[in-house]
Amino acid sequence: MNSENVPMSRDSILSASEALSLLERPETPNPAARNPRFASRIAESKAAAVEAGDQEEAKRFWIAEAISHSQLIFENAFELMKEHRFYDAWCKLEECEITIASLERHFAVRPPDRHRIGYIRDMVERWQSLYPYKIFFSPEILKQRVECSICDTKVSLRNPCGHEKGQIYDGEQCYHIVTKCEFLSISAVENPVQKYSVGFLASENGSGPRDHYDYAHPRFAIDRLASPYHGWYTEDQTRTIQQSSLSHHPPSARCPCGSGNEFGCCCKSKPEVVVPHLQFIFSVPPPPELPQEQINI
Repeated sequence: MNSENVPMSRDSILSASEALSLLERPETPNPAARNPRFASRIAESKAAAVEAGDQEEAKRFWIAEAISHSQLIFENAFELMKEHRFYDAWCKLEECEITIASLERHFAVRPPDRHRIGYIRDMVERWQSLYPYKIFFSPEILKQRVECSICDTKVSLRNPCGHEKGQIYDGEQCYHIVTKCEFLSISAVENPVQKYSVGFLASENGSGPRDHYDYAHPRFAIDRLASPYHGWYTEDQTRTIQQSSLSHHPPSARCPCGSGNEFGCCCKSKPEVVVPHLQFIFSVPPPPELPQEQINI
């Protein structure tokens, strides 16, 4: 359904059910989620529900906003990967992950998954699994003042404001805002709270960080997809390759077998080498002119 033809109730105010129906079954980037007029109508309709004292309807409008935002961020991440802007896409994937985690507190994601939220959640995790990032930076911060997003009151364990973090009030989710803090330290970690804090090498001219990562896996997948809603998954397999195919592989480099040892001390003398292989299975077959397999060496 086109958002320009949304059935309107009195004073051009949407019902939450109408808003939610417009966000169902996206197979291509959802025009409703991308339409500023649609977002404005949801906001106006939510304000009308709050004014009428209908907290449940206002909450359902918040759910519609969160669904729309999840779809839009996921589609944006897909577009960034299409441009091979992989770190920018990584940040969008994390934003989508956080948005869906908040949404699922108030919205049951179950079959038939009309809004594709379950699909998006699963695909975000699959995309993240393809990335080469292993080390992240995690700051240690002493919170000195925390405020409630609903009432702007200072909160602490001993002095709560009465609003529960994560709950919906007047169509807005309650969260805590750190307004004053002290930076204590920073650590290199493998499982960060914030995934955007990826470790990059410094550029040689000192102008800032440089992206030194190999994005072979996400690049292989994104180049074979026409829509963010075309699903895929992977299987860990192995492939046997001839030693002659490794003539370009330096003896001092890591062995492609995955042992972690130098190639010259591991498999260089073997006529064949068994290497890890990631097999992609696409729900929509890629264009026939693109290679269907990739062995990573």
